[in-house]
Amino acid sequence: MRIPFLVLSVFVFSLTAHAQFRKSREKNPVPPAAEENLNYANPQEYFVAGIEVTGLNILDKNAMVSLTGLKIGDKIKIPGDAIANAIRKLWKHGLVGDASILVDRIEERNVYLIVKLAEQPRLTDYYFTGISSSRQTALKDDLKLIKGKIVNDATIRKTEVSVKRHFVKKGFLNTQVKVTKVLDTLNRGGIRLKIDIDLKSKVRIGEIFFDGNKEMSSSKLKRQFKKTHEHARISMHRTILGGLSHLKLDSSHTVSWRNIWEFINENIKLNVFTGSKFIKADYEADKLKLVDYFNTQGFRDAEILSDTILNEGGNSIDIDISVNEGRRYYFRNIIWTGNFLYSAATLNKILDIKKGDVYNKELLYRKTTYDPKGGGDIGGLYMDDGYLFFRVTPVEVAVIGDSIDVEMRIYEGDQAKIDQVIISGNERTNDHVIRRELSTIPGLKFRRSDLIRTQQMLSQMGYFNPQKISQDVRPKPSEGTVDIEWKVEEQSNDQIELSGGWGGYYGFVGTVGLAFNNFSARNIFHPGKWRPLPVGDGQKLSVRAQANGRSFQSYSLSFTEPWIGGRKPNSLSVSLNHSISKQPYGYGRGGQLDYSNGPSLRQSGITIGLGRRLEWPDNYFSLTNSIELKVYNYSNNYFRSTSFPANGTTYSFILNTALARNSIDNPMYPTSGSSISLSLSLTPPYS
Repeated sequence: MRIPFLVLSVFVFSLTAHAQFRKSREKNPVPPAAEENLNYANPQEYFVAGIEVTGLNILDKNAMVSLTGLKIGDKIKIPGDAIANAIRKLWKHGLVGDASILVDRIEERNVYLIVKLAEQPRLTDYYFTGISSSRQTALKDDLKLIKGKIVNDATIRKTEVSVKRHFVKKGFLNTQVKVTKVLDTLNRGGIRLKIDIDLKSKVRIGEIFFDGNKEMSSSKLKRQFKKTHEHARISMHRTILGGLSHLKLDSSHTVSWRNIWEFINENIKLNVFTGSKFIKADYEADKLKLVDYFNTQGFRDAEILSDTILNEGGNSIDIDISVNEGRRYYFRNIIWTGNFLYSAATLNKILDIKKGDVYNKELLYRKTTYDPKGGGDIGGLYMDDGYLFFRVTPVEVAVIGDSIDVEMRIYEGDQAKIDQVIISGNERTNDHVIRRELSTIPGLKFRRSDLIRTQQMLSQMGYFNPQKISQDVRPKPSEGTVDIEWKVEEQSNDQIELSGGWGGYYGFVGTVGLAFNNFSARNIFHPGKWRPLPVGDGQKLSVRAQANGRSFQSYSLSFTEPWIGGRKPNSLSVSLNHSISKQPYGYGRGGQLDYSNGPSLRQSGITIGLGRRLEWPDNYFSLTNSIELKVYNYSNNYFRSTSFPANGTTYSFILNTALARNSIDNPMYPTSGSSISLSLSLTPPYS
C-alpha cells in the first residue's frame, strides 16, 4: 500500500521537529511540574500564555521573541512544528550561537515558554602581526571591520579572503593569512581578532611566451602590456643571449650599428625601467589591450586562445599565451550614404583612409567621432556647425578575400541652439566670473569646439581643479535645443609667504607676503559676503614686504582687474613698489653697523598696464601694453662714481608691449598646446 507523498512529508517533518525539541529538552531539562503534563507520544495543543527570554546581554528580548514568530495567544502543538520553526528562525539570522525553547509550566490548556539564548560574540578590536605599521594603515582602510559586529565563522572567512585579496593586488600572490579569535578579558562577550599575515615574497614575472603569432613579433606584443612586464634581469639576459643570433649582417658580413640600435629599441628597452610584479587585474586588462592592438593592425578576428600561468612553487612565474592572429584585412571601398551637407570627396578627405590601408576599427571610430591627435574628424565637421544630433554608423557591407567594404551611414539631423547654461560646484567664485569666460552662450548655435575652448579657459583661470571640470550636454531633439551644465570643483590658489630670522649685524631679516588670486574689491566693506575673505570676482591683489635689517627694505602692492568694465576681456593692472637700500658708514656703539650717515638709495615706481584678448589670428592671442615710471633718490655718493653728483634724483620711463599666445590645456599638468610670447621695451630719451 502506497503512502501519499504529502502525508509522508508531514510525518518526516514532524519527526524532525520532535527530535529537535527532545534534543533541546535533554540539553535543558523541563521543570518537573511541566514534565508531568507532557506526553511526547501524543502531542497536545496549547495556547501560548507567556514567553520569557534568558541569556541576553546586548540583544533586545522583544526583538528576539518577534524573530521566533511565536506570539501570546498562538495555538501550538508540543512537541510540534511551531517550536522547531521558531528555533530555525533564530539560527537563520546568525545573531545567536545557541538557541533552545523550554516549557516553563503548563496551566490547563495554557503553556508558558522559556527561550534560552546564547549570544554570538561581538568584535571589540583587531590587530595585525607580521606586517609593518605602514602596511597596516593601508589594510585597515581596505578591510573595513566594524567594531560591535557579530563574529562568526563567516566573518573569519571573509576577513581572511579580504586580507589576502588586498596583498594579491600588490603582487604578494603567496600571502598566507590566519585569523584567530581571542577573548577580550576587559569586555564581557567581546572578541578580539588576531590577524596573522605572512606575505612571503612578491611573485614576479620571469618570462612571457607567445605562441601562434606569425605576423606580429613577440617583442611588439609584450610592448602592448602596460603593467605586466618580465623581470628586467631575467628578460635582458634571455633577450641578449637569444636575440643577438638573429641580428642581420650587412654586405661585409658584420653587424651594422643600425641593426644593433633596432635590436635594442625592439627588445631591451622594454624591461629596464618597468616593474615585474604579477597582479591579476592588471594582467586581465593587458590581455584586452593585446586584442585591441591586433585589431588596429588589421587582424580583426584575432583572439587569445588560452593563457597559462606556470608557477613552480617559487617567487617567479612564467606566462604562456596562445594567440590566433587570423587574417590581416584591408580597407577597400568606403561608401557614404545620407550625407547632404558635405560631398563624399570632402568627407573622404577628412577621414583620410585610403583603399588598401590596413583595416583599423579604432582609427575608423576616432576619425568619425573625435580625434584627440588632431587632423580633424567627421564629428567635429558637423558638430562645429550646430549639428549636435548628427551620427555616423560604419557598417561592414562586404568582405571579399582580405578586403572590406564599409558603408558610412550618416544621419545629419537639425542644427541645435543652446538653451540653458548651468553652472554648479562654485562655492567661492561668482557666476558672472565664470560665465564671462564661457564660449557656450544661450541662443548661440551649438559648436563642439566651443566646449573644448571653454574647458580650456576654465582650467586656465586657476580657481578650479582642472581634473574635475566637466560638462553635461543634455540634448533636447524635440525642441532642437541643448542644455549645458558646467560642473567645477573649487581649489585654493591664494598664497601666504612668511619667513623671519635674526641676522647678527643686520638685525631682523624677514618677508611677509599675501596673494589673493580671486579677490573681490567691491566686497571689502561688506563683511557679510566674506568667505572668509572678500573673494569671488576674479581680481588679483598682492601685498609683499621684505626687510634685511636696516640695509634693505622693500614694499610692493599690485592689483589686477581682468575684465575692466565687465563687458570685454580687457584687463587693467596697477602696481606700486618702494625700496630702500643703505650702506653702512661704520660701526657705532656696541659694535653695531652704523647706517645713519651712509650712502642710501630710495627707489619708487608705478606701473600701469592694459591688456586685451585678440580674435586674430585666433583667440589664443593676447596683447599687453604698459607704462612704467621709476624714481631714484640717492645720497652720500651711493653710486661712488664721478659721473653722478653725490646727491640727486634720476628717472626711468619705460614703454612695454608683449604679444603672447597660450593654448595649453592645463596650466599645472599640460598635455597639449603651447605657450609663446614676444616682448619689446622702449625707453624714451626722457629717462
